[in-house]
Amino acid sequence: MDPETIRILLVEDDPTDATFTQAMLTRVRDAVVEVTWVATVAEGLEALRIGRFDVALVDYLLGRENGLDLVRSASEMDLNTPMILLTGKGSREVDFEAQAAGVDDYLVKGRIDPDSLERALRYALERARNRSALVESEGRLRALFDHLPLGLFRCTPTGEFLDANPTLVDLLGNPSPELLRSRYAAHFYVHPSDLDRMKQVLQRDGVVRGFESWLERGDGFHLPVRTTARAHRGADGTVMYVEGVVEDVREQESVHRIRRGQSRFRAVFDQLGLDVAFTDIEGRVLDVSPGFARRWRRDPADLVMKPIDALLSPRGGAAMRAARESFQRGAFEPITFATDSADGAPLTVTCAPVGDEVGEAHEIVVRLADGAGP
Repeated sequence: MDPETIRILLVEDDPTDATFTQAMLTRVRDAVVEVTWVATVAEGLEALRIGRFDVALVDYLLGRENGLDLVRSASEMDLNTPMILLTGKGSREVDFEAQAAGVDDYLVKGRIDPDSLERALRYALERARNRSALVESEGRLRALFDHLPLGLFRCTPTGEFLDANPTLVDLLGNPSPELLRSRYAAHFYVHPSDLDRMKQVLQRDGVVRGFESWLERGDGFHLPVRTTARAHRGADGTVMYVEGVVEDVREQESVHRIRRGQSRFRAVFDQLGLDVAFTDIEGRVLDVSPGFARRWRRDPADLVMKPIDALLSPRGGAAMRAARESFQRGAFEPITFATDSADGAPLTVTCAPVGDEVGEAHEIVVRLADGAGP
């Protein structure tokens, strides 16, 4: 296996110290060390800008300049090379100052030996790899956050938005995350009591799952949503922030409304004694009420998919066929005609087309009533 190559930038204004440091670097084990030596902050920044280095060794005092100035300037320029500070005298103040500037480690001249220098190099390289992996991981998470087809958010306990993904911004009808952050979550609730209830659950349980409510978008449209959220607490138990997912449930709400409508219709269809049948546009029976089936002394199931024309008298069957042809041509006005029941009693038949969302008839509703029609 080929030895690892470590590219090092040495920023040192003292030629003797620079030679000494380079000599120790030749003793790093299991690696090929390539050293570039410069003497000033400006030269160091330029070398970092145009070169690729694994680690920079930076002297604390560089003539009238300070090595920490180089560290800070490199950070401002997004030059993320790991930095090890070399100082002639260790002190608590230098330690704190170095940490604040973003130095990975610092070594005191006069106490440096090949082992301590190699250990500092490898620790700095390992931390750099970990930072790089963390940045990549955060990038992947951010990409997921931005592109997931669910509304994701983070907000303060009082409801001030800290972050929101594009899906949530779009759901709430706001043009940008920045504008969204200027509004509080409470402003979006159609019923403020919903937010109060959700807060109570979060405070009590720390999590709320599948909480259904209505939000008002920026354009005034009311949107049914389902929210799942978790409260994140500090060491003292205080809620620091809330993270959650908002799901647009318009489609599910439409399904619920349809089912509720179907239930109401079935109650009317079956319980109110109306003699009603539905046929397809060709006249085949799709569904009948109990009253309609009793008119013909048949079980409702026996009538399904039977031609309705065959149930009527010849005069009624002919009128039904004419009505059906009219509906097929696009007519939508109800048509009424006379026929006879199974026992020969006169009946009035009223039929009307049932249109789909584009206005095309696909079913016919037929109602029977006692007495002769027109």
